[in-house]
Amino acid sequence: MPSTRTWNKQINIERSRPFLKATAFFCFYLLMSHIHYFNPGHETAVLLGTANYTPPTNVQKMQRQLALLPVWYADPEDFVWIEENTAPRFLTLQPKELRPFARLITRNDLSKPDHPLSKSREKEAEIEAMPWGISPQSLGLFERLKQTYGLSFTVPEWKEAYLRLTGRQTAAECLEKMQRLVPDLSLPVPPKFCTKMEEVEKYLFLRNAPFVVKTPFSSSGRGLLWLHKRKLDEKDKNWIQGAIRKQGSVSIECGLEKVQDFAMEFFSDGRGGIRYEGLSVFGTEERGAYSGNILENQDSMRRRLIRLTGEGLFERIREAVMQVLQETYAFVYKGYLGVDMLIYRQNDAYAIHPCVEINMRYTMGMAALRFFRKYIAPSATGDFHISFEGKAGEAYKQHQFMKKAYPLTFENGKITEGYLSLCPVTGETLYRAYMLIL
Repeated sequence: MPSTRTWNKQINIERSRPFLKATAFFCFYLLMSHIHYFNPGHETAVLLGTANYTPPTNVQKMQRQLALLPVWYADPEDFVWIEENTAPRFLTLQPKELRPFARLITRNDLSKPDHPLSKSREKEAEIEAMPWGISPQSLGLFERLKQTYGLSFTVPEWKEAYLRLTGRQTAAECLEKMQRLVPDLSLPVPPKFCTKMEEVEKYLFLRNAPFVVKTPFSSSGRGLLWLHKRKLDEKDKNWIQGAIRKQGSVSIECGLEKVQDFAMEFFSDGRGGIRYEGLSVFGTEERGAYSGNILENQDSMRRRLIRLTGEGLFERIREAVMQVLQETYAFVYKGYLGVDMLIYRQNDAYAIHPCVEINMRYTMGMAALRFFRKYIAPSATGDFHISFEGKAGEAYKQHQFMKKAYPLTFENGKITEGYLSLCPVTGETLYRAYMLIL
C-alpha cells in the first residue's frame, strides 16, 4: 500500500472552499508524522470527561496486551506510545518483508538525553499526537508527557462538542438527516432515547419484538441488551435501570433481520473536508460484539455488498453519508470516522441501514483496511481477528498451533498465505490480534 503520505484523490471538500487550498491542507497533514496510542473503550472516558479516568480492568488488559496494534497501521516515520515494552524482540523477529515499522516509544526512551523525539523541538507542527480515540484522558496523557520530558509535538485540543458527537444521539440525528436526503428510500426508524423505565415499556408495548437497547456511550457491540419479547423480566429491568443511572438514558429500537455488517471509513480534516477511505466488512457475535474483519481488496469487498443491494442504492447511501458527516463533523473534528451499517432483509428484499453507529475514532475496520493495503497480496483473502480467552495459557496454545499450521508465505513482498500475530503472545495473554490468510 502507498504510505498515508501519498495523496488520496478520493476527496470531497465543501463547495465554498477553493479546492487547491483544501488539497494543500490534506497534503500537509499526510506529510506529518504522528504519535499513535491505542486506547480502546474511549467512549466511557469521553462520557466521564476527566483526564484521570481509569478504564475497567478488562479494558486495561486489552489496552496493554494489544498496545502494539498501531504499529501495523502507522507509517514507518511515525511513533507508537506504549507504557512498557514487555516484548522488545517482537518487531525485530518479524519477516523482513514487513519492515520497516513505526518506532516504539516508552517512558524509558524519553528519559534518555538522545531520545528520538528530541529532534522534533524545532519542528513542532510536523509531529502530532494521534490516539485511537480522542478523550480528555488520552489528550491528558500526551500533555503530561510533553511537560514531563520537555517535548514539543502538538496535541489535539479537546472540544466540548466532542461529548455530543461521540454519543449515539448524534448518530440517530445523522440517520434522520439521511432520511431527508433520500426520502424515497425506506430507511429504519431512528432509535428512541428514554430516561425512564416507563418510556422503555411503552415502546415495547407499541411495537413488535425483537428489540435492542443500547447505552449512549459504547461501541463495538458493547453496551447492548437484546429483548426477544415485549415484557421485561427482572434481569432486563436491572440492566436498563443501571444503564440509565450511569449514563442518563438508553436508546431502544426494533431489531432487524441482519444479513451482513459493514462500515464505511472516512477522514475528517476539521476544516470542512471529508475523505472517503474505503469499506470494512466485519462480523459480530450473537450478542453483537465485534469479532473480526474480512481482509480483501476493495473491489471484491464492494462486489460482495452490491450483489445484495445493487450499485445505485449503494452509491446513493455513500453520498448521503458523506454529506451528513460533512455537515455534522467536518468543521469541528479532525480524525477518522467509521460509520457502521448493515444489510438486512425487508419484505423479501435487501435494504441498508446506513447509520447504526458512528465511531469518532480509529476503528478496527480502518486498521484492517490499512493492514491489507500495506502487507497483503491484492488477490489474497483472509480475516483480521480480535479474540479473547478467559483462561491464561489458552491464547498462547492457539498462537503456537496456528503459527505451525499456517506458515507465512510471500510473493513480491506481500503476504499470500499464513498466520501472523500482530501483538506479542505469552502464557498470560488473554487478548489476541492476528490475521489469517488461507
